Amino acid sequence: MAKQIGTTAPRVDLGIQMRELRKAAGLTIEDAARKVSGLTYDKLRRIELGQSTFRMVGDLRKLLKAYGVEDDVDLAQSIEDLYKTPASQDWTTQFRTVLTSTKTFAGIESVARAVSVYFPNVIPAPLQTEEYAHAHFTEVQPIEETTSEFINSNVALRMKRREPFLRDDEPRKLWAILGESALRHPIGGASVMRGQYDEILRMAALPNVTIQVLLTDAPVKRLWSNFTILDLGGDRPTTVQVDTGLGGAMSMSDRPATVARFTRWFNTMTASAQPPEETPAFVETLKREKT
Repeated sequence: MAKQIGTTAPRVDLGIQMRELRKAAGLTIEDAARKVSGLTYDKLRRIELGQSTFRMVGDLRKLLKAYGVEDDVDLAQSIEDLYKTPASQDWTTQFRTVLTSTKTFAGIESVARAVSVYFPNVIPAPLQTEEYAHAHFTEVQPIEETTSEFINSNVALRMKRREPFLRDDEPRKLWAILGESALRHPIGGASVMRGQYDEILRMAALPNVTIQVLLTDAPVKRLWSNFTILDLGGDRPTTVQVDTGLGGAMSMSDRPATVARFTRWFNTMTASAQPPEETPAFVETLKREKT
């Protein structure tokens, strides 16, 4: 029986289980999509990524039959129950004004066992303090025309997303490469930045966290977009999320070629960034500059 995750948005749980069932049936996404009228490769891929869901329960039942699951009544019923789970039971529902794409990413991230991030110009969410996150959203508020409720909801979600990296029992692994500009860009003023530097120093000391700084003059071909690589563990697909540079827009993909491409980028910048053991001294220097 496909493993029940129980900690993500129900739509993400459903996608993970449907992918596992399809693979167990020995079908490609193309093969599976042809089993249901009106279902396309792109639609089924989005369902498996947790970005979409079935138009109606009948389509789900047809696919379960194609996967040879109809005779396993308990399994089929558990999948249907997951499909029918009210939105109110989605743990991300409490963040009402957060963009759907952001909540989808948070749901997928919540099952990751390891996260690798590259952020050239801003501190990534797993390392942000509440004050820094609030100041960051406030800084772009006039341009994005967002409300205070939107800011508070997004900040609350970011703080919730940080918890797995800080827990005592099997904390999630984090490898972060920060551009020097991300550390130097003054968001929220000197006091906010000193607090942010303290938090980076605290997290850099954790055994599950690795932080490197990519200096501005480092001789490396670099990307200028933020990206995150999510290692979901087991048979689940490694997934890449890329900020497109258009406000809150982002794209996600688990295509092997895309994942391999961004993994190569990450490895290249890992080799060119300062060693992790040099990060504390570099951050301490920046902190002194803010006094």
